[in-house]
Amino acid sequence: MQQSADVSVQLIDMIYASLFGECGWQDFLDAVAKTSPDGKAALHYHDLASPVAHVPYMSGFSAGEVETFSSHFASVNPWIPRMGLVPVGRGLCGDEIFTRNNLVRTEFYNDWLKRQAGCETSIGVSIIREKARTFILSTATSSADPERNREAAERYTVLAPHLRRAFDFIRKRDLFAPDNQSLKTLFDSIGAGLFYVSERKRLRWSNNTAAQILAAGFPLHMTTGGRLDIRCQKSAAAFERLASRNDGQCEPYTAIVQADGADSSYRLTMVRIQSSAFTDFMEGPTVAIIAEPMVAAPLKDRRSALMETSKLTVTEIKVALSVASGNTPREVATACQMHYETVRTHLRSIYSKLGVNSQVALAALLLGS
Repeated sequence: MQQSADVSVQLIDMIYASLFGECGWQDFLDAVAKTSPDGKAALHYHDLASPVAHVPYMSGFSAGEVETFSSHFASVNPWIPRMGLVPVGRGLCGDEIFTRNNLVRTEFYNDWLKRQAGCETSIGVSIIREKARTFILSTATSSADPERNREAAERYTVLAPHLRRAFDFIRKRDLFAPDNQSLKTLFDSIGAGLFYVSERKRLRWSNNTAAQILAAGFPLHMTTGGRLDIRCQKSAAAFERLASRNDGQCEPYTAIVQADGADSSYRLTMVRIQSSAFTDFMEGPTVAIIAEPMVAAPLKDRRSALMETSKLTVTEIKVALSVASGNTPREVATACQMHYETVRTHLRSIYSKLGVNSQVALAALLLGS
């Protein structure tokens, strides 16, 4: 169990390292493939309006396997039509989506998965789901052991929110294209503040949204001495560990913080930027702090409309907007300072009043799609 947790931590580190250019997404995918027997991993997306699959990143697959999959077998893949029915962010074994008894009778299994790829099943997770497109991380494996594959699926569940967060920082339409824009533009485009902070809490670099956050004074602000102050005691302590020159805790840190007496909450993610030993010695460690609002800007704009046209209470509106922004019920409970079961009760009421039955449907309704 501990070994599995260690693997998850290593892969999470690689996600953020890929985001900040310290390694490539190919390196991350190669590492994912090695976690399953004879693993062949892919970051891919499927346009539900087209039978053609797009597999820009892969590890272990031959060019021929990818070509035949993209041109034909993606259209007869029994898992894909069912991906829209499974929760985003939940790692699943292929057998949980389409029973193995049915799978082994399909053209997809006999002519591609087994004969060409030499695999028995696949483990995967939907990272982002849009109206007609789903982004997926999956690994085909020769393992038919349900217990071993379930362990791998649970690992994908752990990775999913970190992948989603990283991918949200890249324009979705250019997700797998070479990025010609600066990090500043990318983070500003999704309303997230990005701060590069030195070990002495001096701001080395930030984007426009970060400046707006500092002006508002939450969840970070600048002291009169020019040091960055984090308005959360636990997060401030985590920064101290990440920025230490000693070999302390360097795993990414995430927390949800809320302003006292204000309807404002953020998810803070801190990552120590990997540099050469010489750079760290001369300049000290640099920590990237990402501040994401728990409610997306387009949904904030719908707050007054919800109050006028629905029968939702003020608390239900707060929960609905946060959930529709992509946060889990547990994250909403933390941000809104509620019990988890209370959030679930509010969600049942929200779904009933608005005539929806899922987080995806709620987001689609509130975003007007």
